[in-house]
Amino acid sequence: MAGKRLDFCIEEAGCLIWVAPRSLGGLSADDLAQVWMGQQEVATQELVQRGVMMPMALYQDDGYVVRFILGDLAEQEAAEWTSRVIWKLDIPCGEVLVSGVLTPDFQEKFATMAAAEANGSYWVGAYITVPPGAYQVEVYGYPPGDLSSGWGKITAPRVFGSHPGIQPEKPLEYWRRTRPDETPPIWMTDEFEEEGPYIDFVIRLSPLAGDMAEPALEEDGCLQWEFRKPAICPAGIRSTL
Repeated sequence: MAGKRLDFCIEEAGCLIWVAPRSLGGLSADDLAQVWMGQQEVATQELVQRGVMMPMALYQDDGYVVRFILGDLAEQEAAEWTSRVIWKLDIPCGEVLVSGVLTPDFQEKFATMAAAEANGSYWVGAYITVPPGAYQVEVYGYPPGDLSSGWGKITAPRVFGSHPGIQPEKPLEYWRRTRPDETPPIWMTDEFEEEGPYIDFVIRLSPLAGDMAEPALEEDGCLQWEFRKPAICPAGIRSTL
């Protein structure tokens, strides 16, 4: 299977990032939004378990930069994530949709979503062409813009809460302890930075190899984030945007 790698920006998000086949498991865009809002007999949890969608909650409604990968993670991408979700999607239509909203008027928004291009910017979402099939889907969050709160659980536990196995540490102390001979990135020193943005999320697809354990879900059907503190302080992954 040929690889693919592209960065793009989603400008509008409602404290959410979600991934789904563009065919939406046979639902209309309006039906999907109604399921999400609890107005259908089918619950979001059922759609997640069927591999129809993967919703993940965010602590803020800022837009974000996504890197989509069909293939292997680079060394830095594998080393620096602070949050992660792994589950599966059935994508028979060969188009995977990435979005940040599911509102009552989602039918209108869905109709305007275009194919993502490298370094493109999209108001509420976009879709990427992939070979039709069943996939394992990994979603990773990275500082400085990890909106899952994974970075916050390391550096600001009073705001974001503590997490088992994560020892809180101030960013510069974390950097100097694990990278004593390196200059910290400007974003860590609160100075103005003119260079381009950083990756907030990586979405990686790989062919589904077999059965997967049922994922942990929040009450609203969102997949629970897995948090970790990398052994070496993250530097942030530059986007091509």
